[in-house]
Amino acid sequence: MTPAEIVSGAFRGVEYAGLLGFVGVVVMRQLARQPPHLSWVRPSMERALALALLGGVTTVALAPSWVGAARVVVEVAALVMCLRWGPGAVPAGFAAVLLLAPAGHAANAEPLVPAILVDELHVVSAGIWAGGVLVLATLRPPDGWRSPGGQDLLTRFGRVAMVAFAFTALTGLLRATEQVAGFSDLWQTAYGVVLVAKSVGVLAMLALAAVTWRRAVPLARSDALMALAVVAATGLLAAFPNPPAGA
Repeated sequence: MTPAEIVSGAFRGVEYAGLLGFVGVVVMRQLARQPPHLSWVRPSMERALALALLGGVTTVALAPSWVGAARVVVEVAALVMCLRWGPGAVPAGFAAVLLLAPAGHAANAEPLVPAILVDELHVVSAGIWAGGVLVLATLRPPDGWRSPGGQDLLTRFGRVAMVAFAFTALTGLLRATEQVAGFSDLWQTAYGVVLVAKSVGVLAMLALAAVTWRRAVPLARSDALMALAVVAATGLLAAFPNPPAGA
């Protein structure tokens, strides 16, 4: 992997963090609207979209592609609508999220359509739970996480996150079996090593989640840092020109 590909992977990670954070914002806002309404849950969608745009523009500048350019255009539209016309930002933002898969390794897989659909389900489900974790780190309940409002949000998010995590794990496993030619590739190739590191990060997030539900208080900073590490690994994986099975 060249230095340019590593830099490109880093900015892909920035874009992923922004788009997953966007999904997390949408999820948290929807959960907060359930009765009883949690008025203090107001995460910023503009920041998530701005971060995605920063990463997207830089990624396209380093590794130009038509799909990447289209995604950046949609990210610009989503951010503008978020600032000027709130409701329109959500469909535009999700359009940008769905454009991640056609720009990745799934675009070279056979059969094409199922591979892209699996990748898109993987990204959206990851946005629900990992993006939600990132958003949780930015929230501050007025009376703390042990208050009824804080506990209510954790319970609501926990139910959704468990299902989303299961989908993420299943779709991730399906894609990994297509990208890695053999078990030995996990330690004999750079792609495999990064994939293992990402998997370890996901397991660490699962362990932190277990601690959170046991203590009824989120380890917000630790969860968010681990989520960012997993997103960074995802960006590096996407920057590889060819995974082992496709080389």
